Amino acid sequence: MDDVPLAPLYPGLGSRTAAFCLDYMLISGYMVVLATGSTLVLRSSLRERIAPFFTTPLRRDLGAFLVLILPVLLYYTYAESAPQAATWGKQKRGLQVLNLQGNRLSRGRAFARAALKFLPWQVAHTSLFHIPGWPLAVEELPVGSKLGLGLVWVLVGIYGVSILVHPQHRTIYDQIVGSAVQIRPDRAVG
Repeated sequence: MDDVPLAPLYPGLGSRTAAFCLDYMLISGYMVVLATGSTLVLRSSLRERIAPFFTTPLRRDLGAFLVLILPVLLYYTYAESAPQAATWGKQKRGLQVLNLQGNRLSRGRAFARAALKFLPWQVAHTSLFHIPGWPLAVEELPVGSKLGLGLVWVLVGIYGVSILVHPQHRTIYDQIVGSAVQIRPDRAVG
């Protein structure tokens, strides 16, 4: 029998969600480390030194972006542009992210994919940081925060629906950057 290359197989929403849940376990572990470190800093003499850096919603949002969102974007960028073309969760589920020619993503394309993928998360943070009194003494939500939080759900809905309706189960951000999540050939056979 000839070694005829198989057509790529594309995972559906369930398999992709399972891979993301595995990756989110790593992200959650990182968040626990951040929370522990933040608690230690807030209970130390460093609190007075760093407090001025977090006096406005924009500064708090920038701080959250730099210590949480950006490292996650870089993790996804590195993992999905590396030879395995997959994050840890995707590897465990037998998935990989490739360009439309079947090659691994460039770093730039992988970063654009990650930025679009996590855009709802960043918009949610920005919206929350602009709520007066958030998180402990929340006052009335400003219109901008309401619109931002609404946008989050619109984006999440578009992302989910696009996986379901696209013939190759490509999200809108995959379509924008020219990528596709595929089942690894060694996992598709047998």
